[in-house]
Amino acid sequence: MADIGQKILKKTHIYLIIILVVASISTLLSTLIIYRNSLKASEESLKLQALGIAASLEPSLHDTHLEENIFRKIITEDSWEGIAFIALYDKNGLTLLHSNENLIGRRIASPEIRMSADEGTVTSGRMPLATGEEVFVLNYPIRSPDSLKVLRIALHTYPAQLITRSAKLQAVSISLTVLFLWIMGYFFIKAVRRSEQLASMMAERERLAVVGEMAAVLAHEIRNPLGSIKGFAQYLFEKGSEDKGDLGIIVDEAGRLERLTEDLLLYARPSEVRVEKFNLCDPVDEVVKLLAESDRAKQIPPNIKAAIPEDITMVSDREKLKQILSNLLQNATEAVNEQGHIKLGARRAGDNIIIIISDNGCGMDSETRSKAFNSFFTTKAKGTGLGLAIVDKLTRAMGGRIELESEPTKGTVVTMTLPLVLQTVNHE
Repeated sequence: MADIGQKILKKTHIYLIIILVVASISTLLSTLIIYRNSLKASEESLKLQALGIAASLEPSLHDTHLEENIFRKIITEDSWEGIAFIALYDKNGLTLLHSNENLIGRRIASPEIRMSADEGTVTSGRMPLATGEEVFVLNYPIRSPDSLKVLRIALHTYPAQLITRSAKLQAVSISLTVLFLWIMGYFFIKAVRRSEQLASMMAERERLAVVGEMAAVLAHEIRNPLGSIKGFAQYLFEKGSEDKGDLGIIVDEAGRLERLTEDLLLYARPSEVRVEKFNLCDPVDEVVKLLAESDRAKQIPPNIKAAIPEDITMVSDREKLKQILSNLLQNATEAVNEQGHIKLGARRAGDNIIIIISDNGCGMDSETRSKAFNSFFTTKAKGTGLGLAIVDKLTRAMGGRIELESEPTKGTVVTMTLPLVLQTVNHE
């Protein structure tokens, strides 16, 4: 059921992202089209206005001699809104009439005027004024009995810019809306993922509760008869029975079952911390000494080099730290051969202490490394699969975190970060 729920949530993420992408693309494309159309509409509006003015003036410009500067009068009386200037040119660019009388008689080099005069067509475009303002210009050919003239209407663009300004504001508001939708989608996906994590944590807690109940039952029901079996077998073994080989197997296997029940109890028991002040060298020395006296150490003595600064004092749970170090060093000794070596070091990092345990043993592949802290996962023939799971649980109970790096045949490096001063908070 949990896997089905995760698949549904994953599909929801994908569908939401697809909807956001499609909606964003379509919205932005429509906004771009609207903006381009607004630019085109503003240009057409200016052109139609200029054509209307030119058509109104054309009849009065057919006279060969113009006694009155009607262009200046138009500008002065503000007959049409938005006119920058009006001018009349011959086909060679000579200014015959201009709303600014100071420019009459001047010749300008304008390919547009020449083309409009030669082809008899209306041309339009934009040009800058001496003030730096850009105006819309329409060149309108006018035929008179004795010549061909070109009427130029220059219009200010700010009235038409209201259209483009409105389109820009609309584009900005739509873009902000799309951005808001993406932000909301991001937080929604984050919230969904958080709910997935919480659901996974709740499922893990429920599973651990079941394991805890089972472990408690197993420990109480198995420990007493198991102790009797082991004690009686050991008694017969020491008494000199003829079946020493079989009795030795019984003792060893009973001891393994005892360790299994102890691991189950340790894994399932609530991790209540007991804070005390101690020097880090003390628990390290104790763990290394106990490891050196183990049965495996007697067969393959571990080459452990501990380099712990003597001035590191911690306020934490000493016994839990010993359990963590014992499990990690035990794993390291089982991973190395006769020529193997194990290094244990520590250093301060602000308010934390970083403990590093490395070995040159067999190492792990990526799949094994990803499952190393999972409960009941093991690659050992007689392993319980609880060693690293217990390490991870105790580390978190002590307010720390643990990281593992490993490659096949290249060994393993375990990095554990713990606070120097642990707050007295109980962790389930």
